[in-house]
Amino acid sequence: MAELFTLDMLGSIVAALLTIMVLSYLLGDNLLFRLAMYLFIGVSAGYAGSIAWHNVLKPGLIDPLISQGLAGIFDPANVVAVLVPFVLVFILMLKASPATSRFGGLPLALLVGVGAAVVVGGAITGTMIPQIMTTMDTLDPTAVAPVTGEKGLERISNVVITLLGTSSTLIYFKFGARRDQSGELSRSRISEGIAFIGRMFISITFGVMYAGALAGTIIILAERIQFLKDVLLTLLTG
Repeated sequence: MAELFTLDMLGSIVAALLTIMVLSYLLGDNLLFRLAMYLFIGVSAGYAGSIAWHNVLKPGLIDPLISQGLAGIFDPANVVAVLVPFVLVFILMLKASPATSRFGGLPLALLVGVGAAVVVGGAITGTMIPQIMTTMDTLDPTAVAPVTGEKGLERISNVVITLLGTSSTLIYFKFGARRDQSGELSRSRISEGIAFIGRMFISITFGVMYAGALAGTIIILAERIQFLKDVLLTLLTG
């Protein structure tokens, strides 16, 4: 128990020192802050490399090579699953040398393309479509009223705000604009007025997001200060 307490206390002391090193940035950029950042980046990179090794490289490349040997890897049934990734990894490693870096473009292009496809697909299926469906649901009294209890003028006001915010924000991003003879986008005065309303909605949204981020930062700072206080009291009374 005493050994466990000592290890826990040592971990708390190290965490407190790192917290103080990060907070020292309030006095300006200094060696302690940079050292804490180097440690954070190094630990993060090491952890990411460990995850990549244990979850991707070792089970996908090394284990098949050890268990099946070269004959098993060159088996036509394993070409796509083992040999192709192994070759792509080898080609990607050519990026480490300036003389051969141009040959590593293929796997890098595949990584960027697949990553972009995953991001775009995730944004469409995980964000865009759910937001569209949620916006449509807010216009349905049978779906909203039993949950929020909105009735009468309150319900009408919320529907109008939802429609106005959605349409004006879309119009703000040049939807419905036409190019004139000079090639510049132009809209009618009505569209400009609606776009101005959309800009107000965007500004309010960014303001709320900033306020939320600021509030979260203040909460984290208060938690760290409380942590430092607890560690100090434990050292003084223990």
